Amino acid sequence: MRMSPSRILLAAMTMAVMLATPALAQFNPWPQPLPPAPVWGDYDQGHAWRDAGWWSENRPDWVRRHHPEWWGDYDDDRIWRPAPWWWQNRPDSVRAHHPEWWGDYYQGNWYPASWWWRYQPQWARLHHPEWWGDFDDDHDWEPAPWWWQNRPDWVRANHPDWWGDDYQGRWYPASWWWQNQPNWVRVHHPEWWGDFDEHRQWHPPAWWYAKDSGWARRHHPEWLGDYDDQHAWHPVSWWTQKNPTWAREHHPEWNEAMRQSIERAHFQQHQERQRRHLGELQNLERNRARPEPTAERAHAAQLEALQGRHAEQLQALKRQHTLREQRQQSEEAGRAHWPETERRHDAQALERRHQQEPQASERRHLEEDQAASRQHREQQHNLAREPAMQPRALEPRHAEQIQNFAHERTAPPIHEVPPPEQFGNPPPQHERGHH
Repeated sequence: MRMSPSRILLAAMTMAVMLATPALAQFNPWPQPLPPAPVWGDYDQGHAWRDAGWWSENRPDWVRRHHPEWWGDYDDDRIWRPAPWWWQNRPDSVRAHHPEWWGDYYQGNWYPASWWWRYQPQWARLHHPEWWGDFDDDHDWEPAPWWWQNRPDWVRANHPDWWGDDYQGRWYPASWWWQNQPNWVRVHHPEWWGDFDEHRQWHPPAWWYAKDSGWARRHHPEWLGDYDDQHAWHPVSWWTQKNPTWAREHHPEWNEAMRQSIERAHFQQHQERQRRHLGELQNLERNRARPEPTAERAHAAQLEALQGRHAEQLQALKRQHTLREQRQQSEEAGRAHWPETERRHDAQALERRHQQEPQASERRHLEEDQAASRQHREQQHNLAREPAMQPRALEPRHAEQIQNFAHERTAPPIHEVPPPEQFGNPPPQHERGHH
């Protein structure tokens, strides 16, 4: 049966109305009344609530370390404004300089990504895969900068596709780097795939595949990746970390790209550890420059750490002596079975060599990390000896304990080495800082 022209026109108008209806109609119903946008802030040490502007003005380093999700900046009058103010009043400036302030408009008001993920998670997952983030232990959605600041190892294990890097002590996603430093990205991170839309906004491949997968395949065949069970597209770096067996079985052409992804991940992890060591040294220097009560507490903590290291060294000597005794007994008991033992050891050595060959790169990174860690501990040890004479008074006692223990090892029976005595008064209880 053929439809009349009037019915065709009516059907077309109905379809247009359906397409013009907000996409949110098919997702979760809105709570009533509509929840307001979050107001960022926290309590100070006097239990007085301060907004994010106050913290950014008075404790900017603390904000960078603990609340990278408090998006905002200073206006022309040097007044700190949160991201919703900027999106409402200066949207072009935000798009040009802060594409990492993720969010969207609803009924004329802008709301951050955390608000959308809280009240419309299905809509956010479908329409904004570039809003990188996840729910924390309290079921609060936190963006990728928060996770990189507080749980970097977790990010590497679960979200290797959250591309980005540090700048001036703060982590920024790839969209910020491509918007502000595109030439640097092309040279240092060509694996941060993506492209600019018609508004000169950069988006990662997951966004493009959600919007127009055909365009992504035609224009960027170098974007290697596939869909997961939830029909979310992920790049090869994600598959290498999350399901390498499936990737090798279904995409053998990815083998070289997967190998390069593993090498990049190891290198980036090594760089992150170096930055972390440097940050610890800088924090230690800042602590030494603070007023006297804080310096005294830090000094007490350093003394306590020094005593702990001395106790560990004494215990290590004891364990070494015990292991030496056990090895001697094992050697005497195994002389009668030496030919069989030798063959077993040869087989084990051959197996170890096969296992160690693929891990050569990883061992080099670990050795470099250990060297950096030893240097960090030596610097902390030297700093701990400067403020007062207590550490120097402790060293002779430590040397005497080690010497006494060495004499005790030569004369049976072996006596248990008592733990080192508490040096001086017990360290004062640390006041809990603001977190």
